[in-house]
Amino acid sequence: QQSIFSIWMLQAEVNNGGFNQFYYNSSGQFSEMAKDGLEYIGAEKFAELVEKANKTYSDIKDELESKDDGTIESFSESYEDNPLNDFDDKFYELEESENLDSLQIVFIRKNKEEFIKEKSR
Repeated sequence: QQSIFSIWMLQAEVNNGGFNQFYYNSSGQFSEMAKDGLEYIGAEKFAELVEKANKTYSDIKDELESKDDGTIESFSESYEDNPLNDFDDKFYELEESENLDSLQIVFIRKNKEEFIKEKSR
């Protein structure tokens, strides 16, 4: 369940505002879980991309946090010359060739006992 949740968080944030937003909104809280979740469901190319993005974020995290004053202006400015922006197009291109939603559906169907609890009678 954590795998699917973390992948959903990744997709929602990246599709809305890119990797910068994913890390900005969660402070990277779900970044390793998302990578592990992607590996777990068999989305290896996505996992590799997120691993690279995680490394990049780790390298620039202190700089980004030092400029964050909690305003929308500082959030908007965090996109300027941000190396995380390079990962956005790669993510969108990958979504065209490897359907992440389908991989999650297949995973859930194969492991439905992890998601659906039978009522005891």
